[in-house]
Amino acid sequence: MNNETGKGDPKGFVHRYQVADDGLPGREGCFLLCTFWLAKASALAGDVAAARDLFDHAVACANDVGLVAEEIDTGSGEMLGKFPQPLSHIGLVNAVWAISEAESAAD
Repeated sequence: MNNETGKGDPKGFVHRYQVADDGLPGREGCFLLCTFWLAKASALAGDVAAARDLFDHAVACANDVGLVAEEIDTGSGEMLGKFPQPLSHIGLVNAVWAISEAESAAD
């Protein structure tokens, strides 16, 4: 899944923007909440395989007790931003619900 400029993340993760210097300290990672939204939207649109694939990649970023951060560096796997991030977890729950519903409807 690539963005409109063709500079998407190879695993489909959603980035807020692609810039060299945004004037903020630190580096920009992918936003897990938006990645979970994309997985949910894919499931609702009927592309369950893509939704499941993206969801599995995003969930693999969780730590040993299942917590996720606001952002993730997809190259290193390092969690960035707020941790744990409740909004990311809400996105995770909503995505898994949508994928489950789509898979049930397909059966």
